[in-house]
Amino acid sequence: MLRRGDRNLVTTGDVALAIGPMAGHNWRGLRLSHNASIRIPDVLRFHSLRSWPDTCGWFAQDVSKKAEKPKRPFFHLASGSSSVTTTDIPPPHLNLSVRDHETDKILNEIKIGCWENPVHLPWPKGAHGKIDLVVEVAGRESDVIFLANHRALSRKSLFDAARGVGVEIGPGAQPQILPGSDVSVSYLEQMPPEEWNRLYNGGGKYPVRPELWDNYIVGDALDIPVPDASLDFIFSSHVFEHLANPIGHLERWARKLAPGGKLLCVIPDLGGTKDSVQSRSDMHEWASEYEQGIWEPSLAHYMRHLRQEADSPRVHAAMDRKESIHVHYYDNVNFQSLADFAVGNLGYASYSIEHTPNHKDFHVILIKS
Repeated sequence: MLRRGDRNLVTTGDVALAIGPMAGHNWRGLRLSHNASIRIPDVLRFHSLRSWPDTCGWFAQDVSKKAEKPKRPFFHLASGSSSVTTTDIPPPHLNLSVRDHETDKILNEIKIGCWENPVHLPWPKGAHGKIDLVVEVAGRESDVIFLANHRALSRKSLFDAARGVGVEIGPGAQPQILPGSDVSVSYLEQMPPEEWNRLYNGGGKYPVRPELWDNYIVGDALDIPVPDASLDFIFSSHVFEHLANPIGHLERWARKLAPGGKLLCVIPDLGGTKDSVQSRSDMHEWASEYEQGIWEPSLAHYMRHLRQEADSPRVHAAMDRKESIHVHYYDNVNFQSLADFAVGNLGYASYSIEHTPNHKDFHVILIKS
């Protein structure tokens, strides 16, 4: 949210994007200096927080230059039924509070020491209406806190699995799977690369690779123009969420894969993107679209994505220009249901899902029987 200047995150003081090591992995998050704070207004709009979880995958780490390890963990509930307090823990610490959205009254608060501690959330009992979550750095003026948001995922396992003859769906001007001695890849787009570049890259935002343009084929994801059982892999990144009828697409892609072929997907995680105010799509929706043969985004899809009523001019304008939208919303939970169905009914043998809370996407490998 900080990167894109999202109005759902309000900051004060010195707050910056950061990457840091923790528990043997690189994590992404925010660097907060003394007296800095972040506020998430109307926090229960977000899917991952609607159930009031005790933790949400955040960790607090002191990255001040003169940090000293405390003698024992620090955890203090300021206004709850239990309290654990210790006096031999030096600062810094985080103050977390939940506040009334209208009056800013503190409904509950908690204090967290910053030694790679999980960040607990101080939900108030019996609260109703809109509430804000506020995180503030307290301690010495020299204190700096790394608020770790998520473990960084690597796509290396997906790239390593893309061997043999394959297709990358919807790469735009930036393919991720490149030709090599053991990789023969085609790039599927709905128009020639020169046309895509003219329409969507007029300002030169995306670097182009003209030397790869001969590898492009024109077609749609629902009907990849290659013979059945001819592909060792199909790769897509941030494409699957744009497709209506996910069951139908998985079924058709299975036909294009040779036995043992792999479907490799990078899919936005609704818990770590702007989709977080949406709800998970479900098997009822997917099955209905499959039974009705719906292959294009419908009025209902546009209404949900734009959060507008059916008579909204904005909805109809978006439909008229065929604006690209997220048709379905996924995380590792509901995609597992879809993958289980694919293994049981669509010709796949197994799958794996790599996920970490709050990441912008998750990774899927489905293997053809």
